[in-house]
Formats: sequence, structure tokens, C-alpha cells
Amino acid sequence: MTGAAETSHSFSWRSMPPVLAAAIAGTVLLRAVLASMLGLTDDEAYYRLWSLAPALSYYDHPPMAAWMSTLTLTLFGDTALGLRLPSILISLVGPLLLWRTAGILFGPRVAITTVAFSLVMPLLAVGGIIITPDAPSVLFWGLVAWAMAELHVSRNANWWLLVGLFAGCGLISKYTNLFAGAGLVLWLLAIPQNRRFLLSWQLWAGGAIALLCTLPVVVWNARHDWVSFAKQFGRVTRGTDVTPAFAAEMIGGFIALASPVIGVLALIGFARVLAEAITRRDERAILIASGLVPILLYFLVHAVHARVQANWLAPLYPALALCAAYQLSASTSHHKQRWFAGAIGVGAAMTLLIYVHALRPFVVLPDARDPTSQMRGWSEVATEVDRIRRAHGAAWIATAGYGTTGQLAFALRDKVPVEQVTERIRYVHLPQVSAALARSPALVFDDDDHIALEAMKTHFKSVVPVGKIDRGARGVTFATYDLYLATDPRTPEQIFGHDRAKAH
Repeated sequence: MTGAAETSHSFSWRSMPPVLAAAIAGTVLLRAVLASMLGLTDDEAYYRLWSLAPALSYYDHPPMAAWMSTLTLTLFGDTALGLRLPSILISLVGPLLLWRTAGILFGPRVAITTVAFSLVMPLLAVGGIIITPDAPSVLFWGLVAWAMAELHVSRNANWWLLVGLFAGCGLISKYTNLFAGAGLVLWLLAIPQNRRFLLSWQLWAGGAIALLCTLPVVVWNARHDWVSFAKQFGRVTRGTDVTPAFAAEMIGGFIALASPVIGVLALIGFARVLAEAITRRDERAILIASGLVPILLYFLVHAVHARVQANWLAPLYPALALCAAYQLSASTSHHKQRWFAGAIGVGAAMTLLIYVHALRPFVVLPDARDPTSQMRGWSEVATEVDRIRRAHGAAWIATAGYGTTGQLAFALRDKVPVEQVTERIRYVHLPQVSAALARSPALVFDDDDHIALEAMKTHFKSVVPVGKIDRGARGVTFATYDLYLATDPRTPEQIFGHDRAKAH
């Protein structure tokens, strides 16, 4: 690496090659088409219920994804595309941010490779369609990285104000973004001249802005016994057995979901960046390493005793694409072009296969073996459930899982209330269920755990079976659900009538 001063400050957003700009536009258009055609995942269907009633925060995650989807649902309708549009737009903004960040630090060649790699990483390709808290988390992590790169190159302390704003928005996107703040502190302390910023008012004002941004989440948790903090930060101590298996799984999962060639280049590139940060004290290497080391160390420690879900590493994929691009740029191999072509070809092929399979599966597998199966069959199930409900005079549908609740509520929107009778803390943002509805006959939609059945037996004297229904595709059954009619209320008001703010 060379010093930051050797990189031109005049690197322009508009200097992107037309072919790369067209690739970004084509990718975004393809994702928009797929977003309108694919069924929702269980989590998306659940997050839709957040978006219908925006709140300061929610049980599972901070509110940014819900706030974004509330806006797009309002503007474009209660459809799969309307719900997912924030992810589509983020997949347009993200590569532009990455282009600028990589370009001002390492020049146009590395910037081109970085953006090209990011477009074909399967995890980012999937995340560019579905809406989860990972989408705004990745966006604001990228905005922090861009603002820090501008700050590093310009030494203009006013960038701290934007850094604080983006970091704060990241914190109300997903709790993982706390580690972006840890990276900022590490960068400040690792380079002697950076410590001068500790005397600038902009740094402290940026910190204040970040804290102000987090107030909605803090207030919501204070009102609800800190239940969301307890749920998410409780993961730190979850699991007691020490095993290397989860760490190996995390690394292997990254290589697969970054696509194998890019994944290997990224790991080698990260090792190079880390070595240059430590041995040569290269300032740009320190900047990149500071953003990656704190969160990677945490997840490595976590993986010693518990599984790290693949999507938890999503904010790091753009920076690791940059590491892969830098490694390829620094390589002295005569086959660099072949490596680049192979990386793009493998990544693009994997991404397209995932897209095609999600749209029309090559082979239909049981639900647990194929993540895309949760997107199938709900329309047919909902139609049959509603027919049985009407035949038996039930006024509402009782469920016991947030995914099932979300899927049925989306498929039956505006037709009939769908209410989860357990974990009511998940729905404190929604209007209170009326006492009249709670006392009305209900159709219980029960899965293998029979949680909904047992809950309804407590509150209704009569709970009788009225049928079964399968969800599947092409003759393969994903799940079988038992249907019961609940009548003659005993204490139905206790399902919904208690203080839902403390129901956890």
C-alpha cells in the first residue's frame, strides 16, 4: 500500500466505467423483478406486521427496516415489492458508496474490482431482494465506512458529524452495528495523528448525534423491561460447550456465501491488510482493519461455543470484497485476469442459480433442507384455511409462531384477523385485540408443537379438530397443520387483555 496522499482527492462518483454502471443498474432491475414475483420468507412476513404500525422499536430488532418499509408500503401498496423496495434501493446505493470508498483510498482499478465482486456475492445478492434488518445495517455500515474514508483523506473534522449520524442510524438498524463504533475508537487510537480529533468539537458532536439517534430504541426498551436488549445481548453468553466446529462453519459459510474464489481472495486480502497495518503501520490498512477486527474477533469468540448465523456477517461483506480486490491488485501473478474472470464467473453463476431456484426450484426438498421452501405454498394454504374458517363460523385465526402468523396475515390481508396467542410482546405495537373478537369462535392453526392448541384449551372450553392441511409443492410436503375450532370461551380476555407491554 501507499500513503493516502498518493490517492487523488479528485476521484469522482461520475468516473465509474459505463459497463460497471450498467451492471449495477441491471442487477437492481433484476432484483426488483424477482422481489415482485417471489413469496415472502417467514421473517419478511413477520416484519411486514411491524411496518403496518411503526413504533419506536420492536422485540426482536431496532426499527429502521420497519420504518423504511412503512414508507414504501404507503407509497407503493401492500405487496411483496412494496415491502422489499428498501432492499432494492439499498442495493443501488451500496455499490455507489463502495465505489467512492475504494476509489479514494486505493484508486479506480481496485474500486472497479471491489464493486464487481460485491455484485456477485451470493449473500449480498439475496440480501438485495429480501427485506430484513440486515439491509439497513449494511447500508449504514457502508455509509460510516465511506464517511471515514473521506475523513481520512481530507482530514476535515466536519465529517465526524456525518459519521455520528450514520453510526446512530446503524444502531437503530441492528445491534450488530455497535461494532462499527468499536472500529472508530480503534482507528482513533491506532494512528497517533488521529488522536488530535479528540480535541475537535465535531467528534464529540458526532457522538452526541449517534446517541440521540438511539433514543427510540432505548425508550422502547425502558418501557418494556429491556426485553429486546435481554434477548439480543443474551446471545453473548449462550452456549457453554467449547468446540471449533462453529468457527469452521462460520469461515466455510463465508467462503461459500461470498462465492469460493472471492471468499478465498478476501481472506488472503484481509491477512495482507492486517499485516500491513501492524508491520508497516499503513494508515489505509489500519482504517480497513479497524472496521473489521472488532466484529470478527467477537464472532470468532462467539463461534467457539455457539453457531454464528450467516447473515450476522452481512455488514462485513463489502469491506471483505475490498480486501479481495486489493489482494488481486497486489498480486504479482500473471494470471490476475483469469482470477478476476473466474471470481466473477463463479459468483455470477452461483447467484443466478439461487435466483432461478428461488423462482422455480430445480428439485423440491423438504422444508428444513431448503430455505426457499418457506416462500412457497402459503397462498393455497390461506385460501383453504379461510374456507374452513367460514364454514365453521370462526371470526379469527389463532396461531403460535411468528412466521406462521406473518404468512397467513399477508396472504389473508383485510379478510380476517390472524393473532398469535403466545409471545404477545411481539405485537405490542399493533392495536389491542378487542374483547368481542377474543370471545368469538376461533380457528386454531396448529403445527407439530401443538403450542397453539394447548394455549387455546386454557381459554376455551371446547377445542375440537376440524381438519388438516398440507403446505408443499410438486407433491413434496413441507409441513402439515392441524385445524381446530375453539368455542365456548372460558377466559379469552387473558390471551389479549393483560398488559401486553410486560408479556414476555
